[in-house]
Amino acid sequence: MMSAFREFVVILALLLVCISPISAQEQQSAAAQVMVTNVSLDPQVFMIDDTGTVTIEVINNGGQSVAVSRVTMYDEKIKIESRPYDTMMYLGAGNRMSFTFTVIAPVPDGIYYPVFSMDFRDAGYLRYPVKLQVQDKPLKVSILSKPDIFTSGKKETMEVLVGNPRDNAVSGVTIYPKGEGIESSPSSIFVGMIAPDQSQKVSFSITPHQSTSLEIHVDYMNGINAHDEVISIPVDLGKSKTRPDPVLSNIQVERSGAGYSLTGDVTNAGLEVANAVIITSGDGVVPIDPYRKYVVGTLKPDDFSGFEITFETKGSATVPVEVTYKDNDGNLYTSSTLIDIPSLRPDEKDTEGLPVTMIAVILGCAVVIGGIIWYSWRRR
Repeated sequence: MMSAFREFVVILALLLVCISPISAQEQQSAAAQVMVTNVSLDPQVFMIDDTGTVTIEVINNGGQSVAVSRVTMYDEKIKIESRPYDTMMYLGAGNRMSFTFTVIAPVPDGIYYPVFSMDFRDAGYLRYPVKLQVQDKPLKVSILSKPDIFTSGKKETMEVLVGNPRDNAVSGVTIYPKGEGIESSPSSIFVGMIAPDQSQKVSFSITPHQSTSLEIHVDYMNGINAHDEVISIPVDLGKSKTRPDPVLSNIQVERSGAGYSLTGDVTNAGLEVANAVIITSGDGVVPIDPYRKYVVGTLKPDDFSGFEITFETKGSATVPVEVTYKDNDGNLYTSSTLIDIPSLRPDEKDTEGLPVTMIAVILGCAVVIGGIIWYSWRRR
């Protein structure tokens, strides 16, 4: 019995010795069928210090399962935040498996190759370098058009162009103006995604109320990373070069009863329409009927209209004539012009405002009546 048992043990050992090399060779052959089929990065192109993910997909093209003992990623410059996959797992024949690693890129511009590593329990390992690009190219912000001069309370249109010079798309792009004493319509514009080498144009209506610095902000996302770009524009308030400019001409002032009548023309010498144009006398002058104020209405550029106003004044050699008007945004403007009043002769002052013609008629009647009386007296 002991002899037979010993023979069985020897035979079994010989079989194991013969089978073991065959089994290891099969494991090597099976592991060789495991390969990387897809690599995806989010973001596709990193910016400096961006955090993102690298996802590796592997497939077993062989006909038998492969035991995997450890999966990891490593690099000297790219920081790998995820822990290795240390749990024993089996990749079945024809099956796929994905592994995701969180990475940080605290590196300058360039292309880097962190290594994906898969260790097999019975047959070596798989190494695969992953291409990771870092590109320090932010979005570019340009001002396409803006007024030469901003006017307090006047709405002006500004066009902004945002371009993406990067090799990957960015998302969540939002553009908004900001500044002390600045009103914007709309307050912000959501653009969304901008593809590589593409741009987006937006327009804002800007109304400043003081001299300030206008900032154009562009917020966007590169993967899960928030970024922003800002450009600053000085806003110095002044008089618009294109706004309406009413100018008075052909002025004539005449005595009218106890007051004065002022006539003339008003011309719009500006480049924009003047709305609701009204002409009246200014401070220190009392408007009287029939023309206390004169409503001209709308004056287009280079258009003109006649007007007449009546007023009273005592002891003044000049009279202020005011022109009020509105621009297309409804902003009210007022301009004032001093007009000389012709001086009165002494005899006009003594008549307490009677017209010269009336005085002449009265004097003529008095002479005629006096002549009739004298002629009648002589005949008697």
